[in-house]
Amino acid sequence: MSRALTLASLAALASLAPAAAHAQTDAERAQAREAFQAGVEAFGAKRYEEALQSFQEAYRIAPHPSVRVNMANCYEQLGRPVEALDHFERFLIEADSATPAQRTEVRQAIERLRGQIGEVFFRVEPDGATVSIDDGQARTAPILDAVELPVGQHEVVVRLEGHRTVTRTIDVAGGDRAEVRIVLEPGQDEVGGGESLEGAEGLAASGATGDEGEGEGEPEEPPAEDDAGEGFPLNTPTIIAGGATIALAVTAAAFGFSALAANNDFDDAVDRSNDPSLSPAERAAAAADGRDAADRADRRSLVADILGITAVVGAGVTAYFLFFWDDGDDPTATAEGGVDLQAAPTVGPRHGGVVLQGRF
Repeated sequence: MSRALTLASLAALASLAPAAAHAQTDAERAQAREAFQAGVEAFGAKRYEEALQSFQEAYRIAPHPSVRVNMANCYEQLGRPVEALDHFERFLIEADSATPAQRTEVRQAIERLRGQIGEVFFRVEPDGATVSIDDGQARTAPILDAVELPVGQHEVVVRLEGHRTVTRTIDVAGGDRAEVRIVLEPGQDEVGGGESLEGAEGLAASGATGDEGEGEGEPEEPPAEDDAGEGFPLNTPTIIAGGATIALAVTAAAFGFSALAANNDFDDAVDRSNDPSLSPAERAAAAADGRDAADRADRRSLVADILGITAVVGAGVTAYFLFFWDDGDDPTATAEGGVDLQAAPTVGPRHGGVVLQGRF
């Protein structure tokens, strides 16, 4: 649709059409025509924001459906297809005197704009939550109608007193209909909590105690090795046995999942073989597939069982090496360039676990 042609034709239409009922004085009519003409000139100069304001002023003084088309064209040029679509659709409803050609042009514009807009259904729980989109329009759950959004990414923020705020970025595709589900969890948002924790950790790491004047300038001595607690020896047999155990456990799990998949194939084949809507040949083929799936499930389940039992034995061997193996039995444990690692438990203000001490 030619936007310049539409504006020119509607400008002529609006200037000839009777003013709206509430614009009763000649001064009001003259003011509306002046604002409308200013909008036409600004649009021609590609000053679309200025043109929109002039058309809005003309419509406020003397509402006329033809002005909606001009406002719609401004919104489209400003990259706001949702508002443009709304004004085009309202024109078709309100403009009883529009010609068939004008209606055809507007319908073509509507079709074009729908490709730039997607519909999103927001399913938000609990009811009463406020849904804010791009720091602009806000709605309250439940939102029953689809929300029309321009193509691209949009930031959605959902808030409710007594619940944690959720922020999510969604991608909207033109002409598509999507559904977004957001469930708020009870609780309160943390405000500044991360900074206060980081500050506390910084004090602990620097060794500050709050007692001024004590030990100034004296370096803090590291704790003796005996104070760290006795660790578990990570000698060569422990590492080898542990690695083999993990590999066996992972492989056993893989065969187990494969056996489950084959068992699902068997169930599907049984359903197809008993389906009266299928031909005898198809049901026979399904029965053959079922037998094959059952064989695969049995074989893979057996392998998974064997590997699982072996992994359990490996775990026991690893535990033996970890807790009962004497470092003197491992010639590489303390040899020069050998392994000399200890796994010692550790507990901190925000974590707990095991640390490795020693050297390779």
